[in-house]
This record gives sequence, C-alpha cells and structure tokens, in this order.
Amino acid sequence: MSELFLQDLLGTRVLGPDNEVVGRIEEVVAEAHGDELFIVECHLGTFALLERLASSSFARAVLGAAGLRSGEGLAVPWEQLDLSNAASPKLLCDPLQLKPPRRSSAITEPAP
Repeated sequence: MSELFLQDLLGTRVLGPDNEVVGRIEEVVAEAHGDELFIVECHLGTFALLERLASSSFARAVLGAAGLRSGEGLAVPWEQLDLSNAASPKLLCDPLQLKPPRRSSAITEPAP
C-alpha cells in the first residue's frame, strides 16, 4: 500500500487474529522526525474517541468525572496492524498483548 488517508481509517473496526472485533480506530499518534511525521500507534476504544473530540482540559475533566479514564482502551503499535485491506484492518498480534494508551494523541517529538 503506497497511500492511506487517515480520515478513511478513523472509525474503522479492527479485527483480531480470529476475526473478532477488537475495537475501532479512534485516535492516531504520530512522531515528528525532521520534516516528516511517522505514525507510531493507533488508539482503539470509546475513551480514545471521546478524548479526540474533547480537546479542552474542561472536557477532559468532564470525562474523568463521568468515570472514564485515559488508560481505558487499547494502544496498537503501527507495525502490529495489517492494512492490506484498509477497510478491515487486522491485528498481527494477540489482543491480550496490547496495553492501554500511555499518552494523548498529539504529534510528539521522539524520545532522546
């Protein structure tokens, strides 16, 4: 695959190795390397969607008051997604190996 539009990927259901739905891609995390951006992970789950829609600190506080925490959901490393069929991405690992998202979605600088 040479080109993929993020807008087409957001909201897409991700399937596990047994073709069960693991969650929807709701957030994408990229890192800046010079003038280029590289996607490092995708966040799945309801909190990732709410976090993407609620950009203000007030909205995040409301989410927290509703009992939703930032650690809920799954972070999928980019290299663990099979996008050969972009309409139906598939995990290349066991969903039990995935961890909750560790940071909010943003373009970040690479770790030193």
